[in-house]
Amino acid sequence: MISFFAIALVEFAIPFITVSKMQAGAVVIAILGVCRFLPQVLFAGTAADFVGRVDQRTVMLTSEALSVVAFALAAVALAARPVVAVFVFMGSNIALALASVLTAVSIQVIVPAKFSPDGRHRIFSRLGTTESTADMIGPTVAGVGLAWIGVSATFGSAAVLAAVAMFLLSGIPKIMVSKKSGADPVSDRPPRQSLRHGLQVNFTQPVLARLTIWAVAYNLGQCVIAPVLLIAMIHAMHVGSGAFGTIRTISVVFAVVGSFAAGKLPPSLRNGNSISWFGFGAIGSYFLVGVGVLVGNIFGLALVLTGFALDEFCSGMVLVLIQSMRAIAISDADRPAAASAYRVLNVSAVPAGYIIGGLAGTLFQDRMVILLTGLTMLMCGLIVWTRAVRTAVFEEETSAL
Repeated sequence: MISFFAIALVEFAIPFITVSKMQAGAVVIAILGVCRFLPQVLFAGTAADFVGRVDQRTVMLTSEALSVVAFALAAVALAARPVVAVFVFMGSNIALALASVLTAVSIQVIVPAKFSPDGRHRIFSRLGTTESTADMIGPTVAGVGLAWIGVSATFGSAAVLAAVAMFLLSGIPKIMVSKKSGADPVSDRPPRQSLRHGLQVNFTQPVLARLTIWAVAYNLGQCVIAPVLLIAMIHAMHVGSGAFGTIRTISVVFAVVGSFAAGKLPPSLRNGNSISWFGFGAIGSYFLVGVGVLVGNIFGLALVLTGFALDEFCSGMVLVLIQSMRAIAISDADRPAAASAYRVLNVSAVPAGYIIGGLAGTLFQDRMVILLTGLTMLMCGLIVWTRAVRTAVFEEETSAL
């Protein structure tokens, strides 16, 4: 919770400061987004190998130490000239990216290693609820903090929180990845953790392949919209830091509800049909956001808030369901490579989306970019209605996945 909150605070503050105080355009926002996510792609193989060979306490402590560095850099950014400040923010985002990939892969190893299938579902729900709660509180606190205590103090507070998270993480067990591989159960050699092997795991099973494609389309569309959405809402809809933070907080309440509700779903509803409904709702919600930005005024703002809320609720539900299914469908030996490759594919869509969005925002009207991207996402959402997804089950013994 502490770590997620610090990240949510900084992820809101950096782009907002860049736009509102430094008068940056869509291209700069896109560059910062690339720095936040491209390193996760470039170092995914290294992260998977690190997670597969080192105990998970060391992995998590390393991740949080990188977060401390990221927040400390952001705290001193505005002490320099605006051009230098942008480079400092870039360095902060790179450090945060490396921390993120380590945490994401490690969690996919820790939870299946320590919990039964039903227990995994509850833990993934609790983690999703925790992250969504932090995302809900972070933007509002960041907006208030920037206005009341200033930029440096806000980022400095995040660094302190990350240091506290390091202290708490020092008490988790030294969990190691199983050294048994499917090809040679008695071997002491570490399992294969190459990116190529991870991609094969994700695309060999039909339902995993379709959900991977859906996830890439979802992340790509979100990030095409991201560079132009903040600018459109600040400049065209005249939304300030406090108001924008409050809008994001209200919408993320629904992510908390969705993640919590996913943990309460009865076994009969933990299936591919639920993934289809909530997956389509999450990816299709951005068309509603696009309509709201195009309409403008109070009614348009209400549509944007409704779109955000729908996305957060549905994504909160579907994330828990997908994580639970992947925990069963993927073997322990393949898990670090599969989790890393899955993250590579999704995170690769993020800088690509930011680049596309930044260029589109420079060449075309912001509102039309958002609307057309939302419409494209709506059509891409049809992939989760295929039979392979709708008929997927969450049984431990299943081979149909």
